[in-house]
Amino acid sequence: MDQQTHVNKTAALANAESYNRGKRRKYIDGAPHIKHAELRALFRRLVVEIYDATCSFVRQPKVLDLGAGEGSATLAFLELGAKTTAVDISEIQLGALRTRCSSFANNLTVCCGDISDVVKELSDKKCKYDIIVANSLLHHIPDYIGLIGQCSKILSLHGQFFSFQDPIKYASLGKFTKLLTQIAYFSWRIFKGDVIGGLQRRLRRSRGIYFDDCSQDNAEYHVVRDGVDQDAIASSLNELGFECQIIPYFSTQSRSWQPIGSAMQAYNTFSIIARKKSI
Repeated sequence: MDQQTHVNKTAALANAESYNRGKRRKYIDGAPHIKHAELRALFRRLVVEIYDATCSFVRQPKVLDLGAGEGSATLAFLELGAKTTAVDISEIQLGALRTRCSSFANNLTVCCGDISDVVKELSDKKCKYDIIVANSLLHHIPDYIGLIGQCSKILSLHGQFFSFQDPIKYASLGKFTKLLTQIAYFSWRIFKGDVIGGLQRRLRRSRGIYFDDCSQDNAEYHVVRDGVDQDAIASSLNELGFECQIIPYFSTQSRSWQPIGSAMQAYNTFSIIARKKSI
């Protein structure tokens, strides 16, 4: 196993451990795109935009939802009428998804497995999808550029790639946005327990030290490192023949700071919509 594959597998196992230990409620509490109505509304608006664009070319879009979790994106596309395949490494999460999406079982396929392995298998089978969704996923994947490249191989002629809820590369953030993001995070984090352990991990990471056996270092892989490079993703997608739109917005776990950061346009999170240039 090469080094990149080892890193990818370590991160995948950390995610599976986090969700399969019954931490679903904790995950939802820390997932702003699920808990904040403002972000859910933004997500829904983008989903409808993507779905409508695809319906210009196909009657019933085929959607592949990677890292589907408890089914936020899966349900949104099913409600619009799409035939949707949901993939996640956590059987616990997929169990919640099946329950949540039970009314649309005829249009739903569920697959439990490592995302990179599933995408490669679908590519080998020459499967094609009209929309590939990565909702709160890319920051979990060490080699997200490589994954996006693999996804491009299973998109249809008029296919679209849609990501949502990934942290903007930290080095590209302004000082004010960094400060506001930190204040908002710590105002939420201080009430969540293990404060001393969290600070110790943060100090260690500030020295560039990460541990393979620390689930906190690997489950949210790029959140605790340097964010996700939105410009590198856009450049890669452009080279693959896509037109790429980056949608920045503010996101935090804190309910109090969410409207403040949005009003101040302290954008620290992004979504991407990429469409093949033939559209």
